[in-house]
Amino acid sequence: MLRLRPTYAVERVTDINLEDLKAENIKGLIFDLDNTLMHPQTSYLPDDIEQWLDTVKNDFKITILSNNPYTHYVKAAGKRVGCVAYEKAGKPRRKAALKALKDLDLLPNQVAIIGDRPLTDIWVGQRLGMTTILVDPLLKHKEIWIIKYLRKLEKIFITKALRTFSGQDEK
Repeated sequence: MLRLRPTYAVERVTDINLEDLKAENIKGLIFDLDNTLMHPQTSYLPDDIEQWLDTVKNDFKITILSNNPYTHYVKAAGKRVGCVAYEKAGKPRRKAALKALKDLDLLPNQVAIIGDRPLTDIWVGQRLGMTTILVDPLLKHKEIWIIKYLRKLEKIFITKALRTFSGQDEK
């Protein structure tokens, strides 16, 4: 049965408790790009996230794993953040995530994947046995209709998973 319950859920990446991750022996972080680190397809990296990433890089290996197909855009974002960035990842398929893990030289249980989409970011992380962190999208109101629709479906899955996990649903 598909369960999309993330290990952690936070409002922004800057709300992630890095000390908790270190205590869990997490040594690497794989980030989604659009609506997780940057405003979608704008190359705009908010100042607080940029400063937070500078701190993160002191203690963790990092990479970006994006479904965005525009190579130049994703590579430029990786350069801006200061890490390798993979485009056309095809999440929730595992192939690109396995390549990222190999390049980080870490095992899945040593890595947290962070993103704004349960059906892509969280699912691929769960399939590989990673810690998963769901963040609220940076800009919900500027998304295309299909993404808004998928977010509604994802919310249903997450709500159901949370009810089942907490014992409120007897079915």
